[in-house]
Amino acid sequence: MRSHPVIALACLLVSGCCNCPRPTQAIHPNPKETLDDVVSAINVNNQKIPTLWSSLYYKADIHDDKGRSHTVFGEGVLLYRAPMGMRLVGQKEFVGTVFEIGSTETEYWLEIKPELNTLWVGRYADLAHVDIDRLPIPIRPDLVLSVLGISTINTNLTALPAPTMRYNNEQDVYMFVWIDKGPDRWVAQKEIWYDRQTKQPRRVLLYDSNGRNVLRADLSMPTKVQLEGTPQNQWPTMPGDYKLFFPDSGSRLEFTLTEPKLNNGSEVRIQPPDMEGTDAKVIQIGAGGGV
Repeated sequence: MRSHPVIALACLLVSGCCNCPRPTQAIHPNPKETLDDVVSAINVNNQKIPTLWSSLYYKADIHDDKGRSHTVFGEGVLLYRAPMGMRLVGQKEFVGTVFEIGSTETEYWLEIKPELNTLWVGRYADLAHVDIDRLPIPIRPDLVLSVLGISTINTNLTALPAPTMRYNNEQDVYMFVWIDKGPDRWVAQKEIWYDRQTKQPRRVLLYDSNGRNVLRADLSMPTKVQLEGTPQNQWPTMPGDYKLFFPDSGSRLEFTLTEPKLNNGSEVRIQPPDMEGTDAKVIQIGAGGGV
């Protein structure tokens, strides 16, 4: 009696096949680049982007202090000025601005208008007076600034926080971990995965002083940044798509850039909202704010 092929296949699956070939992860050969080589390549690209302007599409799922979810989506704009100037604005048709995430060299802020109608604002100098690992804010602007992927790396590789590098043969990425000295131990501050071939960041992980993840970001879609008067083959590259997750609050922020270019500073100034002129609930973080 001839066995049916379907039955034979089922029996084979049940009994198992020790000799069947198994799919394996591609193992890339070790590259010969040094830490200095990789840092130099990243900096050559990123130093061409001291400022940035880009329109964007966004989706944000923001969790308040009671665990309730507030989801918004639409179009917006991103402004950046090295090293710490940033303004990310989300807008909604027929509504206007629905949220704003911002930072200057001295201040940071988050404003959410629909439903929450709350403005969080603080000064970087005051962070010494609060538990920075547990700031009462659903999306931390300083962390968003850290994942843009266009900052340069200090070429003094022993200056703290200092980068360490290892190569991942399976993912074909250079994995950088920045370490700093705490009061009683060394701590991992942040981790960035750079694609070996493009030197573009693919993943960013930020940690608190106890090694807990406070932000995870997946970056993709390398995008050219327009430089007027420069041949296109010399334009720098940066990630075009960002997916951010904040484990402490459960909030998520996703945005995709559209035709980024250098910002000459004339479009919009980067400055915090007027706390006296707003009808939003204002939460001040740090010294004087009591939070």
